Amino acid sequence: MKILIIGGCGFVGRAVARVCNDREHDVVTADLPGQGADVDLDVTVEEQVVACVEGQDVVVHCAAIVGPDPAKVEPGKTVRVNVTGTANAVEAARRQGARVVYLSTATLYGTRPDLEPLREDDIPYPVSHYDATKYAAEVLCKSYRKDFGVDVVCVRTGFVYGPGHSTGEYFVEAAMQNRSVRLENGAESPCDFTYVKDLAMGLVLAAEQRELPEPIYNVTGGVLRTRGEFADAVSAVLPNADIEIGEGLNPKMHLRGPCALELAGRDLGYVPEFTVESGVRDWIREIEDV
Repeated sequence: MKILIIGGCGFVGRAVARVCNDREHDVVTADLPGQGADVDLDVTVEEQVVACVEGQDVVVHCAAIVGPDPAKVEPGKTVRVNVTGTANAVEAARRQGARVVYLSTATLYGTRPDLEPLREDDIPYPVSHYDATKYAAEVLCKSYRKDFGVDVVCVRTGFVYGPGHSTGEYFVEAAMQNRSVRLENGAESPCDFTYVKDLAMGLVLAAEQRELPEPIYNVTGGVLRTRGEFADAVSAVLPNADIEIGEGLNPKMHLRGPCALELAGRDLGYVPEFTVESGVRDWIREIEDV
């Protein structure tokens, strides 16, 4: 299968490329100039995207400005990359008859302090500019699926950690560099942590399946763990880690429950392989092997 990974040199894109190569797909990575991709690409330029998609069976679209803080720094650019870039990808796929697997985010579920499992048909409640752009991109994907018959699905994930992570503090790299971590609060903050290798496998499974009956799939770890438990997992492998997290919740993190994985299990065959503990161990091995 010919698979184009847009954003192929980013945190998730690199992991997707590795899984694709392991499963013997014909992979092309596309990213901004200077990133080392097979093809240089500006996703905001429709003609470039159309040219990249030509001849491909599947487009795994990972390119985005990620996270609320970066989105606030460059709000206009965030709209162009996250919304217009996605529109260009699905339009190119419409012309070429390719599938699109769009990497979305579970932050679209918004604040859910009841911590109940999050299901794909729950009403989204974007809470930031970043969320709004990801939701707008999802709406475009669904409209191309309904109105034009484009074979496109959205994969929602969240709290993704692992080698090369781009957002969040997950303590591993600080501990391995003998840097102290001091956080005022947040030890009890619950997160549906997702190891990047699990997410990458879920995206590739979505690329491989013959039929995808749903427009949206959750692909996460599927369980709630706390930030304190994550820090403990790091300290268990790296006993000299100097990590202190204050008690209670981090008020900057909106609460939400774990993502339900039934649809991904049924249609993609997705089952997360890694727990927090095994994911942390694998991440440390990856760094030590470099």
